[in-house]
Amino acid sequence: MKKHYRSDKNCLNCGAVVPDKFCTNCGQENIELKEDFVHVALHSIGHYFHFESKFFKSIVPLFTKPGLLTQEYFAGKRASHLNPISMYIFISILFFFLFTVNSNVNRKGIIEDKAPEQKTVVQVDVAAQTNTEEEKTPALNTTSPKAGGHTYTVLDKTKMGSTDNQEGVVVYTGPSAQEAGIEKAGIAPESPLEINVGVSPTLQEKLSKVMNDDLSSELFINKLWSHLPKMMFILLPLFAFILMLVNRNSKKYYVEHLIYSIHVHSFIFLFFSALILIGWLLPDSLTDWISLFGLLVVVWYIYRSMRNIYRSTRWRTIYKFFVLSLVYSILLAASGTIVFVATLYTM
Repeated sequence: MKKHYRSDKNCLNCGAVVPDKFCTNCGQENIELKEDFVHVALHSIGHYFHFESKFFKSIVPLFTKPGLLTQEYFAGKRASHLNPISMYIFISILFFFLFTVNSNVNRKGIIEDKAPEQKTVVQVDVAAQTNTEEEKTPALNTTSPKAGGHTYTVLDKTKMGSTDNQEGVVVYTGPSAQEAGIEKAGIAPESPLEINVGVSPTLQEKLSKVMNDDLSSELFINKLWSHLPKMMFILLPLFAFILMLVNRNSKKYYVEHLIYSIHVHSFIFLFFSALILIGWLLPDSLTDWISLFGLLVVVWYIYRSMRNIYRSTRWRTIYKFFVLSLVYSILLAASGTIVFVATLYTM
């Protein structure tokens, strides 16, 4: 949308003379103040996200030309593209928002799928318990065939020191009615899940609570998801450090590896954000294929961008990629474990 510039050549911010559209002294745009709401809104959005030029000039090559943004950044062509850190923050917020929403949708679907099964188990339990109530009164000195191994013992009340005229009492030593009914139905009695991981009793107790209590599990998962963006932000400089080690002969500074790492992670987050949106439109049966496709694309993208940035041979690039993936996977697993335990302790 066309902007309306002031006819006056004085800067409203610093008072200097404005030769063209921007003040040469403070950089403020000499734009008309009295604009309608549409102009003001679009100008603000365009200025923040750089939709007018920088946004699309950055996103398109990020997808189609691996490594180009990093090359142009260090070639001095920075005004034409988004700042790498600003772009990473914006894309990571978008990705983790969609990731959280998608995880909640999947958990809701699992709960809805399990609901009919749980209802069936409850119905079987009630029917079994009703049957056992009818079987709890067997004749004295006999064992009901339906009791199935339950023991009924007749005791002489005179031996028990009783003065009543009753001849005896039946003592039932078998399982409870509910357990007997469940066994008859072929279902093992449900018991809380016990976790024994060889750690401190406090951590073991918290883990057992999370595994057995639906509310605690939901709170734990939501809290764990909230820590993932922080974990990935910390892993970024570590990823760049590994890159510097495997490309120590490239004579590049650490900041160059860091900017490249930011661009790679920005692509991964934005690409998987698109896959999440596509997955919502396609049948659930294609979910695994979409994930496999995404993994293959990410592997190819990192390989292709490493070749463009570090100019190594094909096999040397594959070797560096393998080492990078191995070390980064170990760091990812270690940091994920730390975040998991820390989140568990704060529950």
